[in-house]
Amino acid sequence: MAALLGAVFALPTFAQQEEDADTRALKGRTWYVSPTASYILADEDRGTDDGYGGTLAIGKKVTRSLTLELMASYSQMDPDPAAGLLDNGTFTLSGVGVGLMLFPSRSIPNLYGRANVMHGQGEDHPGLIANYDTTLLDVGLGYLFEITPKIIIRAEALYRQDPHNRALAGIQPKDNSDFYDGVYNLGLVIPLGHTPPPDPETIDTDGDGVPDYRDQCPDSAPGSQVNETGCELDTDGDGVPDGQDQCPDTPAGAQVNSSGCPIDSDGDGLPDDIDECPNSPAGAKVLENGCALAGDCRRPRPGEEVDANGCAANYSFILKGVKFEFDSDRLTADAKEILNKVAETLIAYPEIDVEVEGHTDYLGTDAYNLGLSERRAIAVKEYLAGRGVAPERMIPVGYGKARPIMDNTTEEGREENRRVELRPAEM
Repeated sequence: MAALLGAVFALPTFAQQEEDADTRALKGRTWYVSPTASYILADEDRGTDDGYGGTLAIGKKVTRSLTLELMASYSQMDPDPAAGLLDNGTFTLSGVGVGLMLFPSRSIPNLYGRANVMHGQGEDHPGLIANYDTTLLDVGLGYLFEITPKIIIRAEALYRQDPHNRALAGIQPKDNSDFYDGVYNLGLVIPLGHTPPPDPETIDTDGDGVPDYRDQCPDSAPGSQVNETGCELDTDGDGVPDGQDQCPDTPAGAQVNSSGCPIDSDGDGLPDDIDECPNSPAGAKVLENGCALAGDCRRPRPGEEVDANGCAANYSFILKGVKFEFDSDRLTADAKEILNKVAETLIAYPEIDVEVEGHTDYLGTDAYNLGLSERRAIAVKEYLAGRGVAPERMIPVGYGKARPIMDNTTEEGREENRRVELRPAEM
């Protein structure tokens, strides 16, 4: 018993370390009154049955994790006829003293350790020693269940030592100078007065773990992940929080809708930021660059001439990704995948003939590049014809290095200049 009491009373050191873990059910309260009903599991050596009683306590918070109480308790137990002791009537045990509630856990804030010390008096105990004075020592655990801010249920399980030092009390022949009872309390904690305003440093309105005083987004959605300023994470930086972003890997700078996905104004499946014709006619079959073969408006490239509507005057389409093996006219596997879709688009416009243009960078002689570009234009035509496009609708033309669209002095520029374009014949 002494070791157990020592362990409980040693907890204040730990409680000071955990002082910032305020007890949730008593948060902000200072005074309260607490009536409880008790069930007494009597020591078998007493010679009594189990009994009932109650406790009344007045408490005050001393720190965020420590509460002190003034208390009075009362219990009664009937004599056990089977014990063979002198029947002195109903035994009563009362006490007055002090107690403490210690809340040591941050993760379970309403769980507390309890210890009481009371001056006690026993009356009408069965046997030769009917009345005695004692010191009652209680130690145990309890929990507070907050139903409303004004209704808090209190439940406790205590181990009580009754060291009355009357060796001849109770069932003999035994040294019964101490009795050990179990005490189970259930009751209420009733706060007194008003509740002081909460500590501003602990207020967290949206429950995201960031206090309001440094939360730049105090209305974060429940359960959302936030950064150190309390704002929802936005991994791709598009302005739509990850919790609502249906396209969390949007490229930097892309305009997005309310779902965080790139805007596709014409609904052709190509986001506006990479769509060369972002306003294609509804339902039109488009090429890989998002442009329809007719009735569309291509955004001009830097330095290109524009028409009266601000569209590119040169209505040709670069077939991006259509590449060839090094220094040959053999199409790569990726190029064939792209041309498969180009064929579908051309078939959707059977009335439009196209010029298939081959272009190279400036490395090599004029004659060599001209021949290479012609062979590559023919290779594209033949592949498209094999995918169902009428051969007579396609005119292959090689331009060599005569029409660069980028600076040939850089590898990036030369890569752009090595290209295949489609140009509607009537444009």
